[in-house]
Order: sequence, then structure tokens, then C-alpha cells
Amino acid sequence: MKTTAKSILAIILLMSLQSGILYGKVISRPESENYINGVTCLNNGDIEKAFKYLNTEIENNPNNGYAHCYMSLICSACSDLNLAMQAASSSIELIPEEDTEYRSFAFYTRSIIWGNLGQWDKALKDVTKSIEINPNDAESYKTRAEMLLNLNKYEEAIDDLNVALKINSATDITDIMLKLLENVPNEELSEKVMNMQTIASMQ
Repeated sequence: MKTTAKSILAIILLMSLQSGILYGKVISRPESENYINGVTCLNNGDIEKAFKYLNTEIENNPNNGYAHCYMSLICSACSDLNLAMQAASSSIELIPEEDTEYRSFAFYTRSIIWGNLGQWDKALKDVTKSIEINPNDAESYKTRAEMLLNLNKYEEAIDDLNVALKINSATDITDIMLKLLENVPNEELSEKVMNMQTIASMQ
């Protein structure tokens, strides 16, 4: 699993910039100029400017866990995984527990970094925590399936892909299914993958 700058920016585009309402609760998110400009630059693909804005934001407001979370993505895109890990861990500590959307995102982000470091057990633990916080995110199940595949837990990976498809039938699981077909140890599991592929193609 190697997360590229392009895929990181795709993740960012899914996230909200402003305060929102979650399960009837008003979630107060940062609205400072440096933070908003930093995330806007990320959305526009300008990682260098985003880094400058978010770095200034963290210097001025070190308890802004949201800024740390986005900074971890920038560091990952620049292949500085040590700084990415520090920023992701800070975001988990600082983002309010009631903001389940972003806490789930923070754990998901750190799980990707663990995966890029090849530490699959830790990656699996964090993505599972992300799913516990937000169980309706197909991408998290797909990501966990890939991690389970790397741990040779094929049946569990198949189960997660099925859940991802139930949540969002448009989830692209082709690459992981091909990897499963190359690696599953018996015909029974191979048949399960083929059945899943058939179901996916019909949706």
C-alpha cells in the first residue's frame, strides 16, 4: 500500500472545511485564515502553499488537531513518514471526540501511514478504530481489506469487501480482488472472490 499525492488529495476533497451539524450536534471546526487557506490550497493541488499556511496555523494554534491532520497528509505526500506519523498522532489527541467524522478520518490517515511503513498490525488497529467511529464509510472497509490481504487474512478481507459494496455499490475493488485471486490458498476462497466479482459487476 503506497498512498500517492493524488490519492491523498482525493481523500481531502471528501472532507468539509466549515463547521457542520453531526447527529443533531453543532460541531465547531476551525475558521482561522491560515487553516482555511491551507486546506483550500490542498483542494487546489498546491501542496507547497498548503504546507506554508498550515505550518503557520500550527505555530499560532498548536492545539488545532484539524491542521495537524491535514499536515500529516502533506508530509505523507512528500514521503516524510516520520513527520506524517507525528502529525497524525497529534490530530488524534487534539480533535474533539464528538467530531466523529474527523476523528475517524484521523485514525484512517494514520492507518495509511502505518501501512506505508509496512506495519500492518498497527495499520489494521487504526483503520478498525476508524470503522468503529464511522461504520458507514465504504473506503475504510476497502482499505482494511487490503491490509488484511497483506496479513494473509483472506476470508476477512473478502468479508470487508462485501461490506464496502453493500455500503456503496460503486466502490472500486477490482485491484484487491485480483490480488486475492492471486493469493487465496484454496478453491473455496477463490470461488467466494469470483462470486463477489460477479455481484460487483451487476451493480
